Amino acid sequence: MRKHLSETTGLQRLAYGLSGGVLAALTPLPTGWAFRGLLGWCVGVCIYLALAWWLCVRFDAKRTRARAQAQDEPSSVLFLVLLLATMACVAAITVLMQQSRGLSGLERGFNIGLSVFALALSWLFIQTIFTFRYAHRYYQEEQQGEPDGPGLEFPGGLDPDYFDFLYYSHVVGMTSQVSDVQVTSREMRRLTLLHGVLSFAFNMLIVALSINVVAGLLQ
Repeated sequence: MRKHLSETTGLQRLAYGLSGGVLAALTPLPTGWAFRGLLGWCVGVCIYLALAWWLCVRFDAKRTRARAQAQDEPSSVLFLVLLLATMACVAAITVLMQQSRGLSGLERGFNIGLSVFALALSWLFIQTIFTFRYAHRYYQEEQQGEPDGPGLEFPGGLDPDYFDFLYYSHVVGMTSQVSDVQVTSREMRRLTLLHGVLSFAFNMLIVALSINVVAGLLQ
């Protein structure tokens, strides 16, 4: 079981996360639907992230290549569905924070704390999704013998493992630009552009909601 959990496929991670999230959301708590929904989202994303990062720790470059070329990760349609789910989570956070204005004391603190935690998890979720998309695209282009190479050129000359793609994804997510990793193919530039634009919009949303939280606390 331990080996299975450390080598899960993308669909398995989503299934485990969805199961845990649904159970958490159905917990009979004396709260509104927005709070229970966000609680379920947080539990589900935590499960997904734990399994994904565990896999990244265990897989070297050779195993990363084999897994990525086996087309283990979700399809583009499912990839878009996951991003839409993240946006729905942000909408629920906005609703919960608006409802928190009429509350006080410990209940208000729980609502704001859960909103901030869910927002942080959503950001990490997006970066992790793109991590596996980058790995899949990189080793697919390598396998197909694309003229521009596999699409990314990592310093050091070694074959990248999942943690290298995790690094690249988080750099783009934080800065909306590349750093020491060079983009060398058209397909990878398109994927990086999509990631950078989405991350920039999400980061702006985080700033806006943070200002909203501070303003609410000062009232």
